[in-house]
Amino acid sequence: MHSLKEQDQFETPGDPTDQTPDTDNRFFQADRAVPAIEFRNVHLAFDEKVILNGVSFKVNRGETKIILGRSGSGKSTIIRLVLGLLKPDSGEILIDGDDITFLNEVQMMEVRKKLGMVFQEGALFDSLPVYDNVGYRLHEQNVDEEIVEAQVRQMLSFVDLEDAIDKMPSELSGGMRRRVGIARALIGRPPIVLFDEPTAGLDPPTARTICELAIKLRDIQDVSSIFVTHEMKNLEYLSSEYAVLDEDGEVVFEEEGEKLCIINTGILMIKQGDIIFSGKNEELMEEDDPYIKRFLNGK
Repeated sequence: MHSLKEQDQFETPGDPTDQTPDTDNRFFQADRAVPAIEFRNVHLAFDEKVILNGVSFKVNRGETKIILGRSGSGKSTIIRLVLGLLKPDSGEILIDGDDITFLNEVQMMEVRKKLGMVFQEGALFDSLPVYDNVGYRLHEQNVDEEIVEAQVRQMLSFVDLEDAIDKMPSELSGGMRRRVGIARALIGRPPIVLFDEPTAGLDPPTARTICELAIKLRDIQDVSSIFVTHEMKNLEYLSSEYAVLDEDGEVVFEEEGEKLCIINTGILMIKQGDIIFSGKNEELMEEDDPYIKRFLNGK
């Protein structure tokens, strides 16, 4: 049984300049049979070094795809291909069923409106306060300031950082910077969010908070995402916990068990450009492949 979906805490994807309720919700009305992201036999090499060797996978709507692999395995390259920052040598990349493989930069700017990006270090502008960091995309689009402020406050509320709105990045802890980065990725309400090692270098409690935000996006907001990581704790959190709203509308995290079975999280493991595993967490733990066993044991 799928983990529950409830009414959004913030508005669903739509025009950021539209102040009316999104009653014609294009995201939820979209054909859910069409994957949010699809790679079809994608090849990429730099000189003689193969980065991706015929990679194929799908990220369904409302699904989190966890991509595991050691450094240099090609996992972060997948994110750069989705963003159009790299082009494959061959194969196809589709977003919402549309082939984006060889779109030019102007065309990709439209595609990127559907994408939120969470960088490894937060990648904040050090000279701008939190408010302007989170609202940067809307400011670039010349959105009315009243609308920008409303959305910035919504996104900071989602990541539990309302009180940091006037702070500078230098005043924030590493975990707070990552959460501001997530708020910025959510501005404009993109239906797809990309996480590139978002917990790297964080202490365990803060890393868990970042994973909980990803779970909230998946289960409460129906966001599709790619979550690149090499940390097994992230895999454990994302594969075994789900979020629901209680009677008071508060988010509650529960563990997979008798009540619900998580089916909206899949795992890919990449080794030297090849997908060596695709499936669910339970299947991964039963794998006999020596490489996978060493990886799971942190070796």
